[in-house]
Amino acid sequence: MFILTEAAKAELQNRLQNSNTFIRLQMRKSCFMKAKLTFEDSIQANDELIKLDELQFIIDQSECHYFRNKTLDFIPDTTGFKQFEII
Repeated sequence: MFILTEAAKAELQNRLQNSNTFIRLQMRKSCFMKAKLTFEDSIQANDELIKLDELQFIIDQSECHYFRNKTLDFIPDTTGFKQFEII
């Protein structure tokens, strides 16, 4: 589905802290390819489950096309705001 960079993987593992929580991926509603990540305990009926490197991602089926054949990266910007991007 998508590739996970080492920077993104490390940041997600830090945030999860050995939890079995699902990572929800959504696109932010803007003109940039910014991803919104939240942590959830359950999967919804319209979600697709993607397992990568022992991480469990859930994506609403209507948004899967945003992530297909892309790379999820973690890029802290110069102001200290940490963000995930789809490249």
